[in-house]
Amino acid sequence: MHFSKHWPPPILSPPSNMTYAAPETDLLNFLLDAVCVVNEEGVFLSVTGACEQIFGYAPEELVGRQMLELVYEPDRKKTLGAVARLMGGHLQYDFENRYIRKDGRIVYLMWSARWYKEKKIRVAVARDITDRKRRSGGTEAAIAPAATSWQLSDAPRCLIPPDSAPILLSNQDYVVLAALAANSDVVTRRQIIEALGQDYLSYDRRRLDTQIRRLRRKVEEASGLPLPITTVRGVGFRFYEPVKLK
Repeated sequence: MHFSKHWPPPILSPPSNMTYAAPETDLLNFLLDAVCVVNEEGVFLSVTGACEQIFGYAPEELVGRQMLELVYEPDRKKTLGAVARLMGGHLQYDFENRYIRKDGRIVYLMWSARWYKEKKIRVAVARDITDRKRRSGGTEAAIAPAATSWQLSDAPRCLIPPDSAPILLSNQDYVVLAALAANSDVVTRRQIIEALGQDYLSYDRRRLDTQIRRLRRKVEEASGLPLPITTVRGVGFRFYEPVKLK
């Protein structure tokens, strides 16, 4: 076989007016891990990769939030210990803890992390290992079974509507609902305000009405069910369906 002196053919360069850019954002969405960047105080600066798959939140919903808020409460102490070791100069590999997803489910995560002292940021990579834990028998029911009646849980703090996913609650929302759930009769505004640790006489009672309205909207948007609280005019509020405290 005869090859010409021009073999192999020259590799042609693309025209100078053409540019190529790797679709970095699209590629990151295929990652199995979430890459989290937080500042010195543990506030999310960015989240890329499998953010929604792992946490249930879109990245923009997490930016500005405290990372520790999402950690399952029984795991917060050991998580803070791991952070202290990391910021003390130790690399962190294969640290495990539990997080609460947006839908209220508890997931097991494995982390690798590094502290960049000069930039004052922590970069941590999270992988969901819940399925692996379940197969090995190492989970405590990571996904709560559907409730057949209203339930109020304090760990994690959430309201569980019948046959629906848990709805995460702030501390203040939990205290209000717990005060109502602990009493089958009408609970006065004064009782609720004092349960919140506030002085009844100086507290703006319109704030409580606003909070109840917001809770009703939150529950209906999340579950499609009305929050079973009725207003007793001039007195307070009561649940008109039983709510079990867990």
